Amino acid sequence: MKKTTLLLVIVLLAGIVTLGAQTRPEDLRFSPLSFTPPDPLTFKTTFAHGLRGYLQEDHSLPLVEITAVVPYGSLYDSREKTGLAKLLQTSLVKGGTTKMDGAALEERLDFLGASLNFRVNEQYSTLTLSLLSKDLQEGLGIFFDLLRNPAFRNGSLDIAKSRLIEELKQANDSPKPVLEREYSKVLYGDHPLAWQPNKKTVESVTVEDLKAVVAKYFVPGNIVIAGSGDFRRPELVGWINRFTSGWKGAKSARLDFTTSFAAAEPGVYFVQKKINQGYVNLGHLGITESNPDFFAVQVMNFILGGGSFTSRITTKVRSDEGLAYNTGSRFSSGWGFPGLFAGYVQTKSSTVGYAISLIKKEFERIRNEEVSNGEMDTAINYFLESFSEQFTTPSRTMLLFATYEILGKPMDEIKNYAATIKKIDKAKVQEVAKKYINPDKLVVFIVGDWDGCNKGSEKYSQPLESFGRVHRVELSDPMNP
Repeated sequence: MKKTTLLLVIVLLAGIVTLGAQTRPEDLRFSPLSFTPPDPLTFKTTFAHGLRGYLQEDHSLPLVEITAVVPYGSLYDSREKTGLAKLLQTSLVKGGTTKMDGAALEERLDFLGASLNFRVNEQYSTLTLSLLSKDLQEGLGIFFDLLRNPAFRNGSLDIAKSRLIEELKQANDSPKPVLEREYSKVLYGDHPLAWQPNKKTVESVTVEDLKAVVAKYFVPGNIVIAGSGDFRRPELVGWINRFTSGWKGAKSARLDFTTSFAAAEPGVYFVQKKINQGYVNLGHLGITESNPDFFAVQVMNFILGGGSFTSRITTKVRSDEGLAYNTGSRFSSGWGFPGLFAGYVQTKSSTVGYAISLIKKEFERIRNEEVSNGEMDTAINYFLESFSEQFTTPSRTMLLFATYEILGKPMDEIKNYAATIKKIDKAKVQEVAKKYINPDKLVVFIVGDWDGCNKGSEKYSQPLESFGRVHRVELSDPMNP
């Protein structure tokens, strides 16, 4: 017993000595991260009938994922048919094909342990098949049958309409979605980027409308395939060529989006809701992803408000003043059209004015003062070290390449990313802040209770009109357009 106790004491003393000798966290040093992104040309594949793709073999698991990326998105719909893309997303798989109705299709997929998911974004759509490699040939047959011959039967469109209309009934209930939607309307105006579905536009969509979209965009000349998993590339190419035999359709012309928008009148835009908090965006139009300054703007915004707890707005508004849990800034992006810039905060009604004033001061500070070495190092390291996350799996990598091709983005951007980020310095950050943040053009959009927000607090007791002319925004009812 005495020997055991003595041994225990010795072990504990050794542990204490070891802990005392440990290096402190701030003294730790790591070798620089080195990451070379994969070359898209290594995986690029050409199929028959004009179909293109990117394929990567991965035999670590007996699984395969195949995605068809289609150049059709919600921005392609007419004003009168706004909501068509959402209806297509909901009804494509549910409606089945001319050979197999929706119920039978889903039952067969369940039997195979496979999944087939269709998603529609603003500028492109994706149909993704995931399954065991032993069932790949059968799964490809279902996959391409749905791409080529969707039937939209068994009331799939009616079900999709009823679900979307139920969503529309609640469109004005939650302050956060209302803020983002109405802020977009003010800055984009009468443009597909700001159009919203209503009961009339949803009900106007027909099966013929859905089939017309498929006939125009779901053709081999348009589609790019992203594939990864447990297959042999020559064999997969042969199967895909067989399942696409006789499929015709040339590449469609790209939809041109205007990059010119009428300037919104600066000032305060207010939506009345009897709630105890204010939801705020303040900003203006941003820039396109093709802008040569795009990456410098992202680095600048990371320092300003996009870098979570390290950013200036979060530090000032949340940590120092304790005004909000959710605050920061963002430059949203779009390929071919400008995104939106916004400083944002969610805070109690009485501190809305004070929070806005603090964010405006941070806008001015990053324009007029050079950022610190520490801020710059943190931002640059973040972008360099997080870049590799886009390539963590073969499926993510292949889909990234396919999406670049669909959008027409330059593939060299991937190879040159690290060099581009490393060139950004403090002077460039201040330059783009002055160029792309315009305090005189701010739209301050608030969703909240007018009396509480306008009254203010001891630290900022001025009325909201101190930020500019006040526009009272009345929400439209999507059920009674």
